[in-house]
Amino acid sequence: MVVDIDLPDPTVLIKLHGMFMVIAWILCWSLGSSVARYFKKTWVTERYFGGEAWFLYHRLYMFFTWLLTCCGFILIFIDMDGFYEHTHAIVGIITFVLCFLQPIFGAINPHHKAKKLFRLWHVLSGNVTYVLAITNMFLAVGLESAKLKTSLYGWLGGAVAFNVLIHATFLLLEHLSKKRGASLDPTKDASFSRWRKVTLSVQLIGLFAFTVVIAVQIWLA
Repeated sequence: MVVDIDLPDPTVLIKLHGMFMVIAWILCWSLGSSVARYFKKTWVTERYFGGEAWFLYHRLYMFFTWLLTCCGFILIFIDMDGFYEHTHAIVGIITFVLCFLQPIFGAINPHHKAKKLFRLWHVLSGNVTYVLAITNMFLAVGLESAKLKTSLYGWLGGAVAFNVLIHATFLLLEHLSKKRGASLDPTKDASFSRWRKVTLSVQLIGLFAFTVVIAVQIWLA
């Protein structure tokens, strides 16, 4: 079914699709992943709705990832005049399906024997979906219908490289924390937690800046 919407700018839905995906995967997913991976022993005295702080932040970031991905997927299908079988479309559908299923697997709480398998699937599926989403952004730049500047390759590559550098910093802090040993006081954050918070702030500011630049270039295309 084709939905015919008369818009002053015929490319507005494509642009919104691209912006939503950039915000979802370059910004929201990256922050949600970092919080879940590196902050389980940080903010230990803070609890929200009976749960740990890191878990609330993780769910919030991932909820917006899920919501924006679903909205972007719906918008591009409204804009499309039928399905075109090309790489970007196929990878996009796979990414959407995996993303849509993520909160379902994350919410499942099976018996102890299966819990580790579900958690492993949740982590692996999340990372695979991220790789597919970022790869699909590079594929989108090459689409003739998108009319995007090739300079976006550089900005996308810069965002990915910056995120890799941030994760390397987190891993270094994690190594230093383990080397120092666990704190005897369970009510205190793990060592180097202050530096983890600083690194997360740098990640937030840096990825937000990349997201704004990329979104502006998409909108001005």
